[in-house]
Amino acid sequence: MSGLSLWYTRNTSSGTSYCNNGWIGMNSNKQADIQKENEFNFKPGQIAFHPGITNSHSCIRFTVPSAGFYDVQGVFFSSGPATNLNGDATTDVHLSINNVELRSLWINQNTGILVFPQIYLNMGDYVQFEIGWGKNNNYNYDSTAANITITGYY
Repeated sequence: MSGLSLWYTRNTSSGTSYCNNGWIGMNSNKQADIQKENEFNFKPGQIAFHPGITNSHSCIRFTVPSAGFYDVQGVFFSSGPATNLNGDATTDVHLSINNVELRSLWINQNTGILVFPQIYLNMGDYVQFEIGWGKNNNYNYDSTAANITITGYY
């Protein structure tokens, strides 16, 4: 798929190749959306998560470059194509700092927001967003788009 950058580990089982640990993707196109059949529609520059087949969480981690106050915000949504605008994603989203979960939410063909304004972080701390299966206990059609913003005031 032109313009879709993916980060994943690939395994093969019984001749079938799959991303058992999930994946992180980004639409690197400057102006064009990326669509996959009835599963997703990603805007230019948008990132996306997909959990693994055994509920392995896909994650993005930010390492804090210097101590100070940070605004942390993540907007997560099931991003379907024009034929199914709400998509089919049913995932669980988690926000952790240094392996301590601050909040989680469910995406069930909808949108969820995690916001932590002016949180103090030390250099080397890490902020992690994760996506898992969700309430339906499977990974099918669980591509979840995200707009994540981390702003430092130091």
